[in-house]
Amino acid sequence: MAKRKSSVSSKRPHSLSGLGDIVPEPRNYWDYMNRKLQRLAGAFGFSRAEGALLEDSAIYEGLELEHGNLVSFADQENNRIALRPEVLPGIMRAYAERKTAEPEKMAKWYYAAPAFGYNEQQKKFVSTWEYGFEMFGEFSALAESHLINLAWKFLRSIGLNDLSLEINYVGDASCRGDYDDALKSFLQSRKYDLCNDCAASIETYPMQIFRCKNLGCKTVSAEAPQAIDYLDEACHKRFTSVLEGLDELRIVYNLNPCLFGKEGTGGTVFVIKYKDDRSEYFIGEGAGHSGIFEQVAGKSIPSFGFVGFMDVLDSALKNLQLDVSQHNGMEVFLVPLGDLAIKKALRLFGELWDAEIAVHHNFGDNGVKNQLKLAEAAKANIALIIGQKEAMEEMVILRDVKSGMQEVFSYDRIIEEVKKRLGK
Repeated sequence: MAKRKSSVSSKRPHSLSGLGDIVPEPRNYWDYMNRKLQRLAGAFGFSRAEGALLEDSAIYEGLELEHGNLVSFADQENNRIALRPEVLPGIMRAYAERKTAEPEKMAKWYYAAPAFGYNEQQKKFVSTWEYGFEMFGEFSALAESHLINLAWKFLRSIGLNDLSLEINYVGDASCRGDYDDALKSFLQSRKYDLCNDCAASIETYPMQIFRCKNLGCKTVSAEAPQAIDYLDEACHKRFTSVLEGLDELRIVYNLNPCLFGKEGTGGTVFVIKYKDDRSEYFIGEGAGHSGIFEQVAGKSIPSFGFVGFMDVLDSALKNLQLDVSQHNGMEVFLVPLGDLAIKKALRLFGELWDAEIAVHHNFGDNGVKNQLKLAEAAKANIALIIGQKEAMEEMVILRDVKSGMQEVFSYDRIIEEVKKRLGK
């Protein structure tokens, strides 16, 4: 009799090349960063937004993508669909659709979400986890300083202190024409000193020279005309206001006339870097994004923002070895011992929660000593211990985690006693 083939594949599941996972770790920097991000963004008046993971691939046409090639496919109706290679275009698309039905003078959004691409040379997927802050509509130069301050404070709040801020002003449509002509003329005269990519972009986006890492192109860019020399009075005044705002905030910055954003950016441009004893990290960059908005949505709406990378922050924080465990708010740790005790603890957990007491549980069979160590590590004030005997007699042992002192209370009194000990 022939053996029946198993319907279950013998091949073990594995992650796709270039794509990683976020899983619980002893030092969970991802949770730590997201807690800080949510708290600070909310304090600065920014609301959470997230675009769809899949988009019509047309919104990325003509955009300069920095994290691999677009991953796209045809759906059942033969529409071209793409995995988002960057988060911001989807946020802009979402704002453009919302703006039509619900107009407002200014909106402040923040986001944190993954983006995906494909590296043709290495034949693997690439992913990054982007976070950012974006303003849409009517906003002042000081609002730009405020957004830079938000990015700066967020990075400082997670423990990155050795930060540097570089800033420049590259003008807008009203004064970029003369500068574009001057830069194109200069680059044409040095065309044979440039790499192929920079030579090819002279007519379309000559500022690409300032973002190139080629040594020859860097040499040429250092001699190129500077955008700040071509600003009109209004642009000079706006940039001065941004810098005065940073001075008032006591944020140290370096003026970098060779700093430009990618194609579609303008106005104030800035980058934030971090350096430790091992390496330097490119944390993220900000700029006016009105040109990108117009490419994505087909209409011009002022926008300004900052885009950073959570995976870069994760690497920097791992080198610092910070203690990022969540201590704030932990009040009570439940320690049930045995099946009957766990049943009682399940009910007690719900009642503590209803009484607005911050409670943590560990319903695994780890023994009382190990669970009390967990309570101490979690910085809980009180441990509530329920063994088999206590469960049968409707009793609970209340232990002061710091002193180790213990008392026994009846189940119907324990909530009241916990509140009393916590001063509630």
